[in-house]
Amino acid sequence: MRIYIKVIMLLAFLSLSSAAQTYKRIQINVGAGIRPPFLLEDNAKGVGPDIIHALNLIQEQFVFQLVAVPIKRRTQSLYEGWVDIIMWDNPNWGWELESLQHSQPLIHSKDVFITHADQYQSQDVFNQLKSHSLAMVHGYHYKFVNFETDPIKLNQSFDITLVRTEEDSINILLSGRVDIAVASDVALAWHFKKHPQSKNKILISEKYDTKYMRYFLVPASSPISAKELDELLILADEKGLLTPIYEKYGLVKPTFKRQSPLISH
Repeated sequence: MRIYIKVIMLLAFLSLSSAAQTYKRIQINVGAGIRPPFLLEDNAKGVGPDIIHALNLIQEQFVFQLVAVPIKRRTQSLYEGWVDIIMWDNPNWGWELESLQHSQPLIHSKDVFITHADQYQSQDVFNQLKSHSLAMVHGYHYKFVNFETDPIKLNQSFDITLVRTEEDSINILLSGRVDIAVASDVALAWHFKKHPQSKNKILISEKYDTKYMRYFLVPASSPISAKELDELLILADEKGLLTPIYEKYGLVKPTFKRQSPLISH
């Protein structure tokens, strides 16, 4: 009888300990805007949600929760504490926090120009942007317009249609409503993954507008540091969880690696 009571007490203790561990798990709210394939229109699918799921599987200290935020409110969402960290962003894109850190790159990307392959066979069309109607994402920073985002100022020099996502930019081109669109190689890879027949319909520029990387952005107030995020990304990659995610969306996975320690002499 005494042994039975001790077993019951031990099981109760382990149950309470497990509950306490679960309770202590720190929630990290991860902000991300709808940017296919990073976050799809339903707010539940995409590269981002899949990576978040992988990070939750490999550890018990943090629980990551993806929070969809409007692209125009991404800085506000971090400044005002709606989210703890931001995913798929870059510290050079309108951020003013001096203490903002970032993880290792989640993706390497570049913006290119695309047009109708049946109408234009030469790359020369991409040297005459002011002579053609264009589609680009509202709020995105493009070098060819000197990183201007104000719609009124943009249309003073170009015939521009502003859209919500790069997927919209590609689709508006294919519908024949514009001559040229701007899209990232990431968005194009995802589009071709879904619609391989579109490859023959689109001529892609050999030149690019800008090259950049996207990261997790981490303010000083975050419950998790950029270094801790890097360690989790490396661990998830070592366990083979990240490669299938990137391949699923037609993307090239970056190399997640530990920094070599400095050797003193």
